[in-house]
Amino acid sequence: MQRFTRAVAALALGLGLAVGPAATLPVAAHGGAIDVEVGTDGAGGVSVALVWARDGHPVEESAVVVVRAVSGAGEEVGPVTLASASEGVGWYRSDPELLDEGHWTVTARVKEPGKAKARTELDVAAAPVAEPSAPATDPADVPPAEADGPGTAASASDGARASGVLPGWTGWAAGALVVAGVVTAVVVLRRRTT
Repeated sequence: MQRFTRAVAALALGLGLAVGPAATLPVAAHGGAIDVEVGTDGAGGVSVALVWARDGHPVEESAVVVVRAVSGAGEEVGPVTLASASEGVGWYRSDPELLDEGHWTVTARVKEPGKAKARTELDVAAAPVAEPSAPATDPADVPPAEADGPGTAASASDGARASGVLPGWTGWAAGALVVAGVVTAVVVLRRRTT
């Protein structure tokens, strides 16, 4: 019986040590090449999303993102350093209306935490013409989706992407719980047989 107890305890310890590092693998996959996605809000603002190429997770480290743009008419804008956006992790944006109406070729360069570059073509629409003011709407009459304002959907999806990664200590805690459970089971079984 003593051999059985030692064998089970050794197995539990090995399992616990294996589960800890395995649970932190997504975190270890960070680093290396960065994918850069360039977009616009349609009104002239430029946005850039940074994700790790290996695992598709957002770049959580602070980044330096610089954009330059050239219009179809030859107008140049930049270099402009983008600010971290509140919409999610790994998301950077310019001031609104950085680019005028027209077709633009935008180049984004990431200088930190690693070097990356992306070039894309964007179309910026003319600013909407202001319509005469309508009567005030009672906030209770506004559906919830409109009451939240623009950017709500983007915030929710970015949060879901970022929450897919567990902190490194979680794996070790799970391994410790497995070991504790197995050791407790062995002790209970041993007391019943003696």
